[in-house]
Amino acid sequence: MKRISLFAIYITLQINCFSTSLPVWSVTTTDTSNYNHCFLGNGIVGIRTHKSGLKTNEIYINGLYDAVPGGYPTLTNYYKPMDIALSIKGSGDLIFGKEVTNWEQTINLKEAILYTNYTYANKIKISCKMAALRNNPQGATNTIQIEALENLELTISNQINLPDRSKVTTSYKTLMGYKKFQDKIPVMYSLLPNLSGEGCISGANAYHFPGTIPELTYTTPTANSQKISFNIVLKKGEKYSFGLVASFTHNGLTGDPFNDALRACAREYHHGIDYFLQGHISKWEELWKNNIVIKGDELAQRDINVALYSLYSSIIEGMDFSIPPCGLSSDAWGAHIFWDSELWMYPALLVMQPKFAESMLKFRYNTREQCRKRALLNGYKGIMFPWESDMEGNELCTVNYKIDMNEHHVTADVGIAFWNYYLVTRDKEWLKNTGYEIIRDVADFWASRTVKGKDGKFHILTVIGPDEYHEDVDDNAFTNGAAKQCLLNAIKAATLLGEKPNTTWQNVADNIVILKAPEGHTLQYQGYKGEVIKQADVNLLSYPLNVINEKSQIIKDLNYYEPKIDPLGPAMGYSVLSILYSRLGNVDKGYEFFNKSYKDNLKTPFFFMSEIPNNTNTTFCTGYGGMLQTLIYGFGGLNITDNGLVQQNQILPTQWKSLTINTARKRYKVANKELSIKAK
Repeated sequence: MKRISLFAIYITLQINCFSTSLPVWSVTTTDTSNYNHCFLGNGIVGIRTHKSGLKTNEIYINGLYDAVPGGYPTLTNYYKPMDIALSIKGSGDLIFGKEVTNWEQTINLKEAILYTNYTYANKIKISCKMAALRNNPQGATNTIQIEALENLELTISNQINLPDRSKVTTSYKTLMGYKKFQDKIPVMYSLLPNLSGEGCISGANAYHFPGTIPELTYTTPTANSQKISFNIVLKKGEKYSFGLVASFTHNGLTGDPFNDALRACAREYHHGIDYFLQGHISKWEELWKNNIVIKGDELAQRDINVALYSLYSSIIEGMDFSIPPCGLSSDAWGAHIFWDSELWMYPALLVMQPKFAESMLKFRYNTREQCRKRALLNGYKGIMFPWESDMEGNELCTVNYKIDMNEHHVTADVGIAFWNYYLVTRDKEWLKNTGYEIIRDVADFWASRTVKGKDGKFHILTVIGPDEYHEDVDDNAFTNGAAKQCLLNAIKAATLLGEKPNTTWQNVADNIVILKAPEGHTLQYQGYKGEVIKQADVNLLSYPLNVINEKSQIIKDLNYYEPKIDPLGPAMGYSVLSILYSRLGNVDKGYEFFNKSYKDNLKTPFFFMSEIPNNTNTTFCTGYGGMLQTLIYGFGGLNITDNGLVQQNQILPTQWKSLTINTARKRYKVANKELSIKAK
């Protein structure tokens, strides 16, 4: 066994080191009839794209949840300042439909830019280039080129439609207007309260023209909408280009959202949109230095690139945000923060992008005061994280579900993530100043959450485990195992820092119940009789918890629970099975469940994945996190231990020549020895 520090895994980017017939860095579609949106994001702004390329379907802005009192809060998604319309004199407005020919849309994953091209009514060719800017993360751009196929006159407009906030009582008043800065930068702006009236969102947009600025007309078609239009005349064969920069912000990001939106829009305006895009591409080049490269399977390589792209697009360093189940591509599940972040996405990012992993932990750390109050108000000690969290640590799950009251393993998932960050980074100062506080308080919660039974053992009663098909169960295997790990981790952390561990931690950890069936497999909960389960539960005790390590027990639990998993359940459960089979040396089963962890859930045309096969809610970052873990902790052989990140039992599917994990400073490569021998 060879010990590897996270900072000992350097990877040289090998994007173009192998020939390929399948484009692994781009996905192209030419079919408008079966369109599921593409996703562009920069950690603050998330865009659901539109087939026209001129506008967006939805835009999600990170860090602000909105709902009427008693309603289900969702991430802010009602502000869309990129809504370009074209009208051809004598032919009317461009309507995306049968008049569109030669349509093609491509997401360039390496650049994080969406390209759209088509011909409309045999009169014009349209090309669009859209991005959520990584170098100006409050902003997004769209560059449009129009080529005339005949002499024509066009009216081009961009409209912002705002929801009615006239009945909202707040210090923020709806405001919209048009401003020209001294150097004649024309900016359309808006400021409006959110639905609850407790905050506000602001945005602006500005046209970019490569030459003379045409005459712009500002109108307010309704009381809650505004529009800027201009006219152009083109001769056959002439091309005309312009761009749009849009900005987005809210009072959770800045104390002056109105002026900051204007500034973000006008920032470095004189350089032009290409300047923005060059900086954006450079930022992504840095991100892509941390990559995973497979030789011998181009289809898997493309899917891995989409997976990393989806996670990288949903978080930004330094803002202390975490990642919702669908990233910033959707308001599915309200775009709240679940256990998905710590158990599924975080382990991959901890190796691939430690700064992103740190941001996810800071998100939880910043909610700690509210979560301490939650523990107290529920009758427990320590800290208690909500099942569905907002930015402050409030429970957002609707009250008609039991999971908000009883799916408490999320608190253990957070505590384990904090300890794993130390194990991988070996940052003792971070542990002392930040990590230990959460690790300690999580252990105190579990010590108070357990109940000592007549058998002298400790039990956790009335919970919901990862298998949400079964509610209000006692002694759920994963919950008890995760609690045990949190208690043991707290003892290790305290000892390392010279602190005195709580005297109850060791006693509870030594005596907490993990049930076994007479047949020898681990029992999922007291009274479980083999029913269909939603996803992996018991198997999580072997990975990632390392509570069950005996090979014979791991095999028994795999054999028993593998057929119990609902084939229409969430994809990530199969990731765990893949990792366990890979670690056992069963590469065929590992590869089978690697494919099963995501392939049945891919949606055309861009091959983003959904949670379950018959669902269209993409992009499911939770599943992508699981899929990436199969490569890092399964086939790649990496394992988080008390000695740090170590290499153990790496193994490759026979279809792959090599697997290279490119992380912050080193390269870790696994070659297929069988193929090497055959080649000789």
